Amino acid sequence: MVAAPLPAVFPRADGPGGPWAGLDALRLRAALVPPPTRWGVRGLHTSRRRPDDSKVEKSLRSLKEHNKKMEDGGPVYSPSTEAGPARRTVSQWVADEVKHYYHGFRLLWIDTTIAGRMLWRVLNGQTLSRRERRQFLRTCADVFRLLPFLVFIIVPFMEFLLPVALKLFPNMLPSTFETKSKKEERLKKELRVKLEMAKFLQDTVEEIALRNKASKSSVTKEFSTFFQMIRDSGERPSNEQILRFSKLFEDELTLDNLTRPQLVALCRLLELQSIGTNNFLRFQLIMKLRTIRADDKLIAEEGVESLNVTEVQAACRVRGMRSLGVTEDRLREQLSQWLELHLKQQIPTSLLLLSRAMFLPDTLSPADQLKTTLQTLPEMVTREAELMAAEMELSKVDHKSKVESTLQEEAVIRQDNKEREMERLADAAQRTIRVLIVSWLVPQEGELLGDSSASNDMLRDSAPNLEGIKGEEITKEEIDLLSDACSKLKEQKRLLTLEKEELEELKDDVQEYNEDLEEMKKELSKTGQEEVVEESKASKRLAKRVDRMILRVGKIIGELEKDKEVLEKDKEVLDGQLEQGSSPPLGLFHTFRENLVSIDELIAVMKQIQNIPEHKLQSIAAALDDNKDGKIDIDDVIKVVELIDKEDIDISTNQVADIMVMLQKEEKLNEKEKAKEKAEKEQAAQISG
Repeated sequence: MVAAPLPAVFPRADGPGGPWAGLDALRLRAALVPPPTRWGVRGLHTSRRRPDDSKVEKSLRSLKEHNKKMEDGGPVYSPSTEAGPARRTVSQWVADEVKHYYHGFRLLWIDTTIAGRMLWRVLNGQTLSRRERRQFLRTCADVFRLLPFLVFIIVPFMEFLLPVALKLFPNMLPSTFETKSKKEERLKKELRVKLEMAKFLQDTVEEIALRNKASKSSVTKEFSTFFQMIRDSGERPSNEQILRFSKLFEDELTLDNLTRPQLVALCRLLELQSIGTNNFLRFQLIMKLRTIRADDKLIAEEGVESLNVTEVQAACRVRGMRSLGVTEDRLREQLSQWLELHLKQQIPTSLLLLSRAMFLPDTLSPADQLKTTLQTLPEMVTREAELMAAEMELSKVDHKSKVESTLQEEAVIRQDNKEREMERLADAAQRTIRVLIVSWLVPQEGELLGDSSASNDMLRDSAPNLEGIKGEEITKEEIDLLSDACSKLKEQKRLLTLEKEELEELKDDVQEYNEDLEEMKKELSKTGQEEVVEESKASKRLAKRVDRMILRVGKIIGELEKDKEVLEKDKEVLDGQLEQGSSPPLGLFHTFRENLVSIDELIAVMKQIQNIPEHKLQSIAAALDDNKDGKIDIDDVIKVVELIDKEDIDISTNQVADIMVMLQKEEKLNEKEKAKEKAEKEQAAQISG
């Protein structure tokens, strides 16, 4: 598979008059390759877990690849061995220790300050963005890593004060509860908070899972040497090095640090809306990349040969590759190469798209394309990837580097929040101007009605309505309204399906984490390192707390389900009445429906909360009804709302519909992967037995 992306003479190759022809291609390439002097020093989800692998899984995969290459006798990258560090004098040793503890205490203070501020925001009902949650997770992990004994103090203290916190900070949870029983309301609030806390602590466990007692900073030196080779020295690193380090530049990490011209260029390449704030462009791209990843897995499962020519052309076009003016064999070849790099080599989608947006010539190999792409990335991305490389390889990262990374990330978060606040003010100003214009035009209505029919014909807009192409815009306030409506419907229906699903996902995460640890020990034993790498004390203690929380959450769900026994008896009475032909009691049908609701039900609840025009409510509901059967799954709607709400953006109804389809694809793929893993485990158990 030797296909390469677009040649320079065919900017998009969808026709010489396409949107990427001529000067536009040169401008796009200039946007993607800004001069070094203009690179900004910029840094880097929802409460629901991300689909990305944990650090333990990444470390395990890296270790397996290394051991497999060693067993097969293949090429394994090993940097040139240099003479060890010179022996330090007493004064140098003292100076190094002082610096180490100075930066350690400084890191502890900064992490504690940031974590405390973000915790205060959460307690007051504010939503953390993707970036803020990642920063919160990192700072909490650093605190527990530096002071493992705090697990015995902080976590039990939080659990003990949970009822007090719910009373002091009523905005922690939505205020749409309408349960008549105070006990039920208290249990549901406790369930929601404990479930979120358990998921966050499990993420923290995976963040600080392993500790290397004999770790050295060799990986960071290798990474620095690699980037010095591709940027300064002009040397060409090996293909193994390029592929190895390219895996570190994950999609969210890369997109969060691209400049605006680069974000706009990627949106144009993927034929997405290129007008909007940086946050909106990133959200569009992240959703598109998730869709591409799900489609890649489906195509790989069915095989490229199963696609017809039209489908192959569409797949290539979506991935920024030539789709017109090439042979069918060429189309299948470049799509197969994409799947090879993305799924087997684990190269992030964002890097593959950036390489295709740069209009590199056909003569470059895939490794050279990636090398050229890595040269264009901002400095902040490389620093974050360097830290990630050290954590994956279980190398020690000095406190000074962590302090610098945390401060840079905090500066970027403050800048993002400032931009969002300015956007809110601009939106408010636009709404005020719109209201003023409408109020001014209303008195003129009589004059307009008095005009002749001829003048009315002259003023009538004869242009076609293009609203269906882009879709109607959904504002942040309407997203909040939709969230409140879903919470209200869940309370009316006494639904716990989403909580049960999240609890099962959490149990699966814990089980996978324990299995990964066991596999890690087996792989380390092959190289004689099982005594060097061990599970950290903080992760062991946190894992025990998570197990206790899972048990408590299960008990709360059991208590809430007991309250439904009376309703189940009423359902039996209802069934008997239906058999006799009598009419059911009012409202009983509504209680025993599944978590599917009709569009009319959703619209009625939204009308109760806020007055919104009927056509707007219809368009929002229609966007959520993906199969057009008039029914909507509340849990799916909540997942979509969470994704959008964390980004604090306006979005169109068509984009909401695309997100619904993407989430359903991911869910089906996850079910298939779980079934496959279960079958493999059963087969392995039979063989071993």
